[in-house]
Amino acid sequence: MTTDSRPPDGPDRSGAGANTTEGALDDSTLKSIEEDISGLEKQDLAVDDAGMGSRQDLRAVWRWAVFFGAVLLAVFHLWTAMTQTLPPLQQRSLHLGLGLGLVFLLYPTKPRASGPKSGLYGAMMTVSFMLLAYLVVGVVSGDNMGLYLYLPQAVFGVLAVAAVAGTWWWIFKWQQGARGAPSKAQKSAGVTLLVLAALMSLDLVTSDANGGFFFLPILGLVLVVLSLLLAVVLLRYPGAVPAWLWPVVTRWGMTTVGFAILLYMAFSGVAGWHVIGPALLVLALVQAARYVPVAVMGLPFADILLAGLGVLAGMYMFFNYQEIQSTVGVVNPTYVTIGTVGILLVLVAASRVLGQALVVLASAMLVFSYFGQYMPGFLRHRGSSVDQIVTNLWVGTEGVFGTPLGISATFIFLFMIFAAMLQRTGMEKFFTDLALGATGSAIGGTSKVGIVTSAFTGTITGSSVAGTVSNGAFTIPMMKKSGYNREYAGAVEASSSTGGQILPPIMGAGAFIMIEFTGASYGEILVAAAIPAMMFFVAQYVVVHYDSKRFGIGGLPKEMLPSVRQVMLTRGYLLIPIIAIFALLSMGYSPMFSAMGAVAAVVAINLFVQVITIPWTRIDGNTRLRAGGEIAGRLTRLALPLVVAGVAASALVWAAQTFITGVDRGVTALIASALIALVAVIVVRLFRRWAAHDPDRLDLNSILDGLVGAARLAVPIIIACASAGIIAGVITTTDLGLKLSSGLLGVAGTISTGIAVALDWLAATPLLAWANLDAGFGAQLVSDMRLDLALILVMSMLACLVLGIGLPTTANYVITATLAAPAIVAVLAGEFDVPQVSMLLMAHMFVYYFGVLADITPPVCLAAYAASGISGGDAVKTGVYSVRIACAAFIMPFMFVFNPALLLQDVTLAEGVFSVVSGFVGAVFVALGMTGFIRRNLPWPYRTGILVAGLLVVSPGIPVTLVGLALGGALYGLELYRTRHLPDFVVNTEGMKPMGQNKNRITA
Repeated sequence: MTTDSRPPDGPDRSGAGANTTEGALDDSTLKSIEEDISGLEKQDLAVDDAGMGSRQDLRAVWRWAVFFGAVLLAVFHLWTAMTQTLPPLQQRSLHLGLGLGLVFLLYPTKPRASGPKSGLYGAMMTVSFMLLAYLVVGVVSGDNMGLYLYLPQAVFGVLAVAAVAGTWWWIFKWQQGARGAPSKAQKSAGVTLLVLAALMSLDLVTSDANGGFFFLPILGLVLVVLSLLLAVVLLRYPGAVPAWLWPVVTRWGMTTVGFAILLYMAFSGVAGWHVIGPALLVLALVQAARYVPVAVMGLPFADILLAGLGVLAGMYMFFNYQEIQSTVGVVNPTYVTIGTVGILLVLVAASRVLGQALVVLASAMLVFSYFGQYMPGFLRHRGSSVDQIVTNLWVGTEGVFGTPLGISATFIFLFMIFAAMLQRTGMEKFFTDLALGATGSAIGGTSKVGIVTSAFTGTITGSSVAGTVSNGAFTIPMMKKSGYNREYAGAVEASSSTGGQILPPIMGAGAFIMIEFTGASYGEILVAAAIPAMMFFVAQYVVVHYDSKRFGIGGLPKEMLPSVRQVMLTRGYLLIPIIAIFALLSMGYSPMFSAMGAVAAVVAINLFVQVITIPWTRIDGNTRLRAGGEIAGRLTRLALPLVVAGVAASALVWAAQTFITGVDRGVTALIASALIALVAVIVVRLFRRWAAHDPDRLDLNSILDGLVGAARLAVPIIIACASAGIIAGVITTTDLGLKLSSGLLGVAGTISTGIAVALDWLAATPLLAWANLDAGFGAQLVSDMRLDLALILVMSMLACLVLGIGLPTTANYVITATLAAPAIVAVLAGEFDVPQVSMLLMAHMFVYYFGVLADITPPVCLAAYAASGISGGDAVKTGVYSVRIACAAFIMPFMFVFNPALLLQDVTLAEGVFSVVSGFVGAVFVALGMTGFIRRNLPWPYRTGILVAGLLVVSPGIPVTLVGLALGGALYGLELYRTRHLPDFVVNTEGMKPMGQNKNRITA
């Protein structure tokens, strides 16, 4: 990463004051930015797990093991795509098994954070332990009446209120000077204990009540008393807690709880040793990987065993899939043993690759599945045994091996190969140079370059965090040196990388899963995503442009930027694979075929260009013909390794198919893929000195490196899909999805009815009696405003954003598509006369977009956290700026649900063009309204009017759109006329200050 010259306390004063619209900066700042540009162009974007924390210091034997496993995984998917995909369970089990093996070889266990813990950490730890303790109280008490007291509700209620209030007074009011000084974690944990004690008391006193009396579990009473006492210790006498206790609890607390639960399950008969044994083994290996310093050639022995177990769990399902499919629903101890290992390894892998949030949610769903009969209200269900839960989630294609993993094992992986090959042909550099040439010299040029390059990277990786880390290492320092403050620079990168997941043609992994959920073709999904993606980036561009004008941040000198014309003439052919994939999809070919065709186009075009350019070289700016011997040598170095590898692989595969008979297609595909991977290892070793060092030219080494890169790109997606399968499986088997969808509809209906009744009452009052409104005025108005649909959308949005706290987009989408999308579709069915697939696309696009936006929505905004780590800014402030920059994205999903034409569903050519234009203009007006600046800070009436105009432009109905166009155009023109005496751009000599300190520079 280029060293940032900006001082730690704000913008770089050395260069910020010298910028003009042409981008004149002082020489030192220009040189530093030029180094960032060079780094951006030359960066190794083929590091396929940027920001994921994989091992970078593997020894040779493990590097070759990873190479072999990754090539095997990639070739297997290419083989099955070219021949025929295998039965679902067989295809997906190998996919997951090899993915788990790669995870434990590539990703180390995450170290425990040292230093003081945050308040959020203390609250989460407390909630986790108390929830577990409360569940244990319910299970242990059970139906044993000897463990209950029969008490009057009123008496216990008064005592509980007195106990909680007295504890609070003792802690916060009595002799405050005598209090100690608890840490943030202790204070948060203590307050959480007080709240939970009150909630537990309320739950106890209102459950199993009859005639003013209720059954009070003695253990529940003990838990409440202990919670209050522990709150007193943590908040009143924090010094009484030994200094060594918290690190011990942090290090061994969850492990101890895990072992205790497993032993309880074993001795109580809840689960047999065919479950307990594998679970203890996995738990022991996980802790050994963290704390036992025994390694085999540099790799912890426990990780090697975990990798072997992961491959074994997948391979067992692969080889025995026919027998397993014939006994679906039947509990088999062997299958349960394998399933226990597999499910636990998926959770462990998720914790290493994706973080703890997904693990916590999946684990909570497993607990919910078992304790269903103890759940309150509509969450109650009959519950399942441990064996049945494992069978439901592992055996068959409803849980781990469900739809998300199926899409990962087919469509997604092939598109990852396409993305990895694009990365190795210079596509990133091509787009970077295009962005630099087209926008670098404009106002705010460095931020606009960041938008374009990050959007492209985001659509390839499908990960906002990976895109932010890889691109942001160069674009964020470049923006800071141009005058943006730390948070704003990070926010531009985070929001544009996040937006890449909604940008065709690749989008995020969730777009492929949408194929199965909606029944729409991938081409239909790309068409539906086109206008919303355009609106997202147009609005972002407008926000950044006018913010740059407000803060006086210009562009870069044109002489240090590439020529767009020259870039297109010399490297425009790189666009052919992108055009090819759109063409194939529009011709009706499947996504798998289109991806295969695009991969073939990438390789063929790159090799063809090499062949026709090898004879030529440039000397002193002139093109010269190489000598004949040099031409022959270069062609040989390019072609011979490819020919040798192709011939050797073909011969081995032919021999295997000829002499190995009596096996099914899956085993044949595995043997063929393993032989090809073996040939790849041998040939790469033989021709390792012939490897080309040009990152933009494909040869055997770079092609195989692309296959390895695709596997590494796919590993987080594999784990996310498998984890999402656990969650979706529980939702399906417990009918939680139907219950929550019905609950959302019920809540929306109740609120709508209440508003209608209130409006009817208001219409009958003297205030509106003169209007002679009908008796059904309220209900009609609520119906006309589609209030029930709006309420469902708002609740679904909140669910997506809350679930997005730490969850990857794929898992977020799978969950919300199962829980919230059906409720949206149910309301849409009564609101719009459109085909079913259009309603499904409207609902699923809505939840998918807000799942994506969760990555930049505070307080836990993963992309903003990644960007702040590079910029040195505050993560939450970076998230706030990100939301502001991506403002249109938070309005757009509501608009395309109310106006399906924005998704280009069932429209004529004229209607489609009108929708594109209205979407573009609407995004511009919304962005202008959010920014509040043209040549000066807009007065609030103008700003509000332009924002309203933007919303009207994208609303359904041509008259409404025309009104919005007229209103927005009139206000914009009037503002330009009123400010005609002001310069269009004024240099800011101080740069952009930290958030909250940017005063209005231009007010008149």
